Amino acid sequence: MSQLRDKIVVIAGIDNSVGRAVSAVCRRDGAVVMDLPVLEADETAWRTAFETCETAHGRVDLVVNALHACRIGGIAETGPVDFMAGFDAIGRQAWLCQKFAIAALKRAGGGVLVHVTTVLARVAAADCAAMCAAARGVLMSSKSAALECARAKDNVIVSTVLAGRIEGDPDHWPDGRLLPRAPIVTPADVADGVYFLVTDGAAYMTGVELPVDGGFLAS
Repeated sequence: MSQLRDKIVVIAGIDNSVGRAVSAVCRRDGAVVMDLPVLEADETAWRTAFETCETAHGRVDLVVNALHACRIGGIAETGPVDFMAGFDAIGRQAWLCQKFAIAALKRAGGGVLVHVTTVLARVAAADCAAMCAAARGVLMSSKSAALECARAKDNVIVSTVLAGRIEGDPDHWPDGRLLPRAPIVTPADVADGVYFLVTDGAAYMTGVELPVDGGFLAS
């Protein structure tokens, strides 16, 4: 029996085609799916998204923030506007999601937030200053949030999955240009890492950074 059967899944995607694909898989596995429009990088959009979920379904128990955007450009040709656009597409969006996700989870009496970002949070690559800064920002922001929630005894867990070079993902790893020696992992591998962090087996783990990278960071 599918783990999603009779569950309510709310999807808000930066890329509509990706959102549609995830929605189709969840429906196939028996979930009730609610699609939200693409979210912009502002507080109103994120606040409205979580309020919409709570109004429709009563509560939010689990949030997976898996947005990402590839931004490649050398230091010399990247201006401040381009750098901030790259940072905002990952770092600011993740922070806004985290801000309103934690508030909703608290209202539900507790829950889990899992960020999915790239191993560039831990290891640098050339021509990726904005991506590296944003990924590191997602990781450290999640750790800070985990400490805040633990201190407040809110029963809210916040952790991060660091995804390696993902199979079939030329947008994020074009032509193997980024981290070409990194082992390739599948989307299912990354999903399994997320799934572990939301199970009872990880109930006493928060502020975790879980690499799903075929051992790349250990090498």
